[in-house]
Amino acid sequence: MSAVPVVYHRGRRARLPALALLSLLAACAGLTDADAPVVASLVVAESGPHVRALRIALERPAPVTVVYRTDDGPELEAASPRALTHRVSLARLQAGRTYSYEVVGTHHGGTFDTEDLPPDLARIGFGATGAPTAPLALVHVFQRDGFTGYVVVDAVGEVVWHWRTQDFPFGMTRRENGNFVFMDKGRGLVEVTPLGGVVSQLAQDTVSREMHHDVIATAANTVLFIAFDTREVAGARTKGEAVWEWSPEADQVTKRWSSWDHMSVADDRGPRFGVEWMHANALAIGPRGNVLLSVHYWNQIVSIAPGWRNVEWRLGGVNATIAVPEGEQFSGQHTAREIAPGRVVLFDNRLERRDYSRAVEFEIVGDRAERRWEWSATPLNFASAVSSARRLPNGNTLIGFGMSEGTAGSTGPIEVFEVTPDGSVVWHLAVTNVLVMYRAEPLWTIAGETSVARAGR
Repeated sequence: MSAVPVVYHRGRRARLPALALLSLLAACAGLTDADAPVVASLVVAESGPHVRALRIALERPAPVTVVYRTDDGPELEAASPRALTHRVSLARLQAGRTYSYEVVGTHHGGTFDTEDLPPDLARIGFGATGAPTAPLALVHVFQRDGFTGYVVVDAVGEVVWHWRTQDFPFGMTRRENGNFVFMDKGRGLVEVTPLGGVVSQLAQDTVSREMHHDVIATAANTVLFIAFDTREVAGARTKGEAVWEWSPEADQVTKRWSSWDHMSVADDRGPRFGVEWMHANALAIGPRGNVLLSVHYWNQIVSIAPGWRNVEWRLGGVNATIAVPEGEQFSGQHTAREIAPGRVVLFDNRLERRDYSRAVEFEIVGDRAERRWEWSATPLNFASAVSSARRLPNGNTLIGFGMSEGTAGSTGPIEVFEVTPDGSVVWHLAVTNVLVMYRAEPLWTIAGETSVARAGR
């Protein structure tokens, strides 16, 4: 869709008259008499957190595009392919606002109001500066006596979606159908639509398959997750790790890999050991279909071969097959991903150095790893646990420092940066009144909505 002219005067928008704007939108969309929508009925339904469902019945099949806006927020659009009836999700709505909307190419539209944020969520502060690559960020927040769950904020720090968990928000992924899969430490895996409805769930099992720390979607439209695999060793209960696969449609869950088949408690023991042997904290699918498993207690990234039959390599830490130079060894790391063959990006908490944390990229060259890039905050920020580093398609990196000041020896604050390859900060998000932010994830859309381009912007 072409740009819609909007004139700005001292930060306020001067809009075209409604009929002129509708005519212009129709022209921009390239609609003809044959495919222009003819609306028979239109209903707005309150659907979920910061989402409205617009139900449109037409007199003849046609595609529809809906443009919606609020006076102090971005202009958005949502589209639906050719059909006789449409259910269009108007998402990315800011709280406590009045929105107007129009069906492009028609004289049909109206207004609706959005609800205020829940009081405990409203107490969390999100302060943003700069211009991010992804228009949205999904943050996992935990507050002992307040809001705990997943929150989507936009470029200016406005909350535009949320999902409350019963316990710690332990990782998320997104399926091909656009649904989120959230790990709730207390509830298990929950598949949630952008409208806020639960469509499937895999209950937590703290006895035989306690899931924790991460979940990731596969090319087969299933999801992989980490779970403890507990056995008795020398009379002591010891938690190893397993990777399971869940198919929501088939209601089937299968154990694909267990640490007990490939490692030994006697030979593979890191600097941190107790009831937990490994403390895996991240999953990722590599470029060859391999699966990366981050092992916190070993200061190591493990690559599991496609087909689950063997371990390809072990990067850094205990019994490494790929050595990391002593001065570059990571510790207590999170969110490791192989972004290209042999190139691994991770958040290095530097737990054993306890000076500052960093995002770092390594390249595997033969049997050793060489640092290719790193970034740390100014002033230095040490996060003793959690946190994240995500490489974006344009080469920038979204880095989240997730520990508040004084929590487990961390310096704080909780903050998110988007940085360029040369280390320049293009966006910064400060998160306040939260104990822990588990991760920060880039997000391009909630329900398929996009920003409307504006002339001169």
